[in-house]
Order: sequence, then C-alpha cells, then structure tokens
Amino acid sequence: MTPLLPAMLGCGMIKVILTLLTAFNLVDTTGSTYIILNTVGDAFFYFMPIMLAYTTAKRLNSNPFLAMVMAAVLLHPDLGALLLQGNTSYFGLPVTSASYSSSVLPVLLMVPFMRWIERFADKICPDMVKVFLKPLIVIFVSVPVVLVVIGPIGAIVGNYLADGVNFLYNKIDWLIIAVLSAIMPFIVMTGMHYALIPICTISLASFGYDAVLITTMFCSNLAQGGASMAVAVKTKDNIVKSTASAAGISAIVAGVTEPAMYGITLKYKTPMIAAVCGAGASGLYSGITHLVGYTMGGSPSALTLIQMIGGEGLANLLNGVIALAISLGVSFLVSLALYKPDPAEAGEKEAASAEETKTPPQEIKPLVERIEIKSPLNGAVISLKEVSDPVFSGGVLGEGAAVIPSDGKVYAPADGMISAVMDSKHAVGITADNQAEILIHVGLDTVNLKGEGFNLHCKMGDRVKAGDLLLEFDLSLLKEKGYDVITPVLISNPADFISIKAAETKEIAAGEVLLTIV
Repeated sequence: MTPLLPAMLGCGMIKVILTLLTAFNLVDTTGSTYIILNTVGDAFFYFMPIMLAYTTAKRLNSNPFLAMVMAAVLLHPDLGALLLQGNTSYFGLPVTSASYSSSVLPVLLMVPFMRWIERFADKICPDMVKVFLKPLIVIFVSVPVVLVVIGPIGAIVGNYLADGVNFLYNKIDWLIIAVLSAIMPFIVMTGMHYALIPICTISLASFGYDAVLITTMFCSNLAQGGASMAVAVKTKDNIVKSTASAAGISAIVAGVTEPAMYGITLKYKTPMIAAVCGAGASGLYSGITHLVGYTMGGSPSALTLIQMIGGEGLANLLNGVIALAISLGVSFLVSLALYKPDPAEAGEKEAASAEETKTPPQEIKPLVERIEIKSPLNGAVISLKEVSDPVFSGGVLGEGAAVIPSDGKVYAPADGMISAVMDSKHAVGITADNQAEILIHVGLDTVNLKGEGFNLHCKMGDRVKAGDLLLEFDLSLLKEKGYDVITPVLISNPADFISIKAAETKEIAAGEVLLTIV
C-alpha cells in the first residue's frame, strides 16, 4: 500500500475539505461544485483495487497490467449492473453478486493466483505465439476463478458476518459494539463493512436509529485518527510527521481512515494496537450507554456528531461526545506509549548523520548504480534491431543485444538464480542478484527442434555464478538444419532501469561486458 499513499492522502484531504464546506453550509450538496469535489475525493478509494493490483503485481514480479485488467473487470459498470440483477452465471457457474469498489482482499487474493497462472502459461506457450497466447490464457483462466471463487469471498464472509452481528446484537448488544469497534479496521480492509449497511438501513427505517454500523465506525475511525496523531507527535522524522498528521486529520474530521490504516497504524503495528484499544474502550462505553445514530450521512467522524442528536433531550449527544473523547484519548495515549520511532527518526538521527560524515567517500553508495552484464557467449555482437524476428527486434520481450555465436557454449552472464528453463532447452532465464531479469534465447525458431542438439547444465531454481556453464548446443547441427543461430540476450524488465546500453565492440568473448545497465 505504501506507493499509494500520496494519492490516498490527497483524496482523503479533499474529503476533509468537503466535509467542512458542507458542515458550514458553504456549498450546496446538490450543486455541481459538491459533485465534482465528492468525485475527486472518492476517486482513489473507488478505483483503489486497480492501483493495488499494480503495486501487488510489481511486488510479486508478475505482469502488473494483466492484474490491473482483472481489477478493472471487477469495477466495470456493466459487470456491476449485471451483478445487481442477481442470478448471474458464467458458462453455467454461479457468480455471486458483490461490490468490489474500495475492496482490498479480492485483489490481494487474485494477484498471487494470476502470478501462478502466468508462470504456468509461460512454460506451456511456444515462443512463436507467446506474445499474445500467454496473456490470453492468464485472463481467460482468471476470469471464472476471480468472479466465481476469489472475488465473492469478501461478500460471502460479509453476509455471514452481518447475520452473526444481527444475532449477537440482539443477545449481548454492549459486547458486540465493543468487539465490532475494535475489529472494524480489519473489516474495512476486506470491504466487508458494506455487509453491515443493510442492518443499518433496516434499523433506521424500523426504529429510527442505528446502533451497529454508525456507532462502531464512529469509535473506530476516531481511534485511527488518535493513534496517528500520537505518531505525529512522537516522531522526529518530518516525512512521517507530515503523513501521520494528514492521515490523523483525515480520519478525525472526515472519517476517511485508509491513509491512517495503510500509511501509519498497520505500517508501524503498535499504533494499530493502540487504535484497537481506543476503539474497543469507546465501543464498550457506547454499548453500555446504548449510543445510537439517528441519521445516515457521511463516514462517521467528529463532525458527524450531529447524527446523534435525537431521542429525549441531549443525553445521546452527550454520550457521543464522551465516546469521542474516550476513542481519541485512549488510542492517543496507548500509541504514544507503545510507538517507538526507528533510530533514524528518534534522537539517534543526529548520531547517524554524524557517522555518515565520517564515512569515506568511496564507501558511500552512489545514487546512480551501474550494473554490468557479461556476455554469455563467444562471437560477434549486433544490435537487436538487426534481428530478423520482430518479437526481438521490436523489443517485445525486452531490451539488450544479440550475439552470433562462434561456438556452442552458453555461460551465466551474472550471479543469480535460474528462473526459467524451456522444455526445448533452447532458452534460459536468470533473475540476477542485481534485480535484472535476463533471457538468453539460442537461435531463432529453435523451439521447433524440441531439444535436439541442446544439452542443459542447469535446472529451475539453481543458484549460478557468472561464468558457470548453463547449456551447450550443436552449432553445426543448427546451421545444417537451416536455423538462424543469432542469440538475443535480453533484459526482460527494462522498465525497472534508467537505461540499457550494449557494448560497441564487434567481437566479444564470454565473460566480457555485453550490457551496461544504469
């Protein structure tokens, strides 16, 4: 979630501004200004599954754009309208009606599954058609699994949660409010809090008030804000202080807790413990005093105390103010006690800086690092653009150079792990220790030889050192059978680097620098 924080905080603060504008009647809630600002504030949270799919896929070294496509499928308005109709099926398989906007759990389950499918498709697809067949397999196989199994998990669990909450509230209302308030952050993470909305709307329609969703989220949201503000007070790191302050204000004023949860409390762990304690204590008081909300408006926050005006006198509102104070006070104090900044954030930061000034210049790691990839073969170097196969010359599989081999031996170009071995033995993939993903593809269309003339000396998962013999091939046999023996050496994750330059020499020996990566 960390890469998403700037967008999350920006939209969260827009919601704060909008809450203030509406609270003081400075904008018309039916006017275009309100609608535009509300759209801006909701944009990140609605489309969060797509952005989360990207960051999760990057973390797992799988294709982020395939993951984003599947997340976009879940958010597509046509699919949403179809699911609302009920009785939806996909090739006879039942598709559970669910809403996936703002959800986290479906994506976190979906992307690892897609990564497994992607690896499987990479193994079975012939190189000639892999460029389009592999993504086709990934998407086509993922659709039914995501829609039928993975996606509805949150909705199904949420339905059981709603039934369970309803049952428990009728039996032990004070306890269920305390427990729900304490675990509400984790319910929000999965998107299952939407399952409580029907209970809230039915309660408002039947009794004129709600004591479950409005109350528990009120206690939980304020606790997230209190815990975050304690981090802002205690840390000496300006970036953490700024992030925690903005996240805390967003939670307290607007009830938008995602910045606080993903940016502070979950990240540093002890603030989440504090938030759970604060929400639980506030929820216990709310349950005992039967605190309720009389209207359903924006996300519960300090400014939505007006929703608690009702009943006889101002007793319910007073209980709301006390619950607010308990939630903020307990979470703030517990977080202040438990949170321990990293040494670089606390008093040792100056000492660390002093140590850095003593470090000899040659020991300081440069901001720009140059990585050298050795040639895996002996032969003549040519540009990828000169390769007759458009898959290589067009950069579809990555950037690099090509070698016309003078013998039939292929050596490891860098230290790393064997990450891919073709069944036809003509290509090997290496994930180098310097994060470069290297593909060595001996000849063009040599997959059709089905391993004839090739002898592998490595297998999937092997650790290799630069210069280790990876495979041997019969150069004469390949030429006799009419195959072009030109061998592309590719960096298949070029987007992770600033530039990739090939050696300008015409002849190269195995072990000499072929590619320089910045």
